[in-house]
Amino acid sequence: MQLRHIFIVVPLLAGCYEYEPVVTTSSPIGQPVRVTLTEAGSVNLAAEIGPSVEAVGGKLLDDSGSAYLLALSESRKRNGMEIDWRGEQVSISKSLVADIRQRQFSRTRTGFLSVGVVTALVVLERAFWGPGGVFGGGPPGGGQGPK
Repeated sequence: MQLRHIFIVVPLLAGCYEYEPVVTTSSPIGQPVRVTLTEAGSVNLAAEIGPSVEAVGGKLLDDSGSAYLLALSESRKRNGMEIDWRGEQVSISKSLVADIRQRQFSRTRTGFLSVGVVTALVVLERAFWGPGGVFGGGPPGGGQGPK
C-alpha cells in the first residue's frame, strides 16, 4: 500500500466517538446512549443490573415520557469496573436518571488520531524502509558500504 492510500484508509479505520448530551426535544430512539444514574437509581436498579452501577449504555428502544427502555450493552460500576451485556432490556424511570448522552461521531478526535497514526507510520516507514533504514536502500550516507 502506498503512503497516499494511508491518508484515506486511516480516518475510516480510526473513527472516534464520544457521548454528547441529548439536546433535541425528541429522544434518540434506536441510537446508542449512555445513562448516568442517580444514587437512588443505582440502589433501585441493583436487583436488575447489579449493585453500585453508576452508568449503563446501550440502544435506546423507547422513551415513554416517564421511563427509558434500553437494550443494554455495558454497565459501569462506581469502582470503574465495566461489565458487558448482551442486549438485555431494562426500563429506567427518568426520576432515576442524572444524565443521558447520545453517542456521536467526533471529527476532532478522529482527526487528531488520524494525524497521529499517519505520522507514526511515516516515521516507521522512513526508519525501516527508507534510505539508511534497517531494511532500506543501503547504508547511511549513500555509499555502497565496504567491499
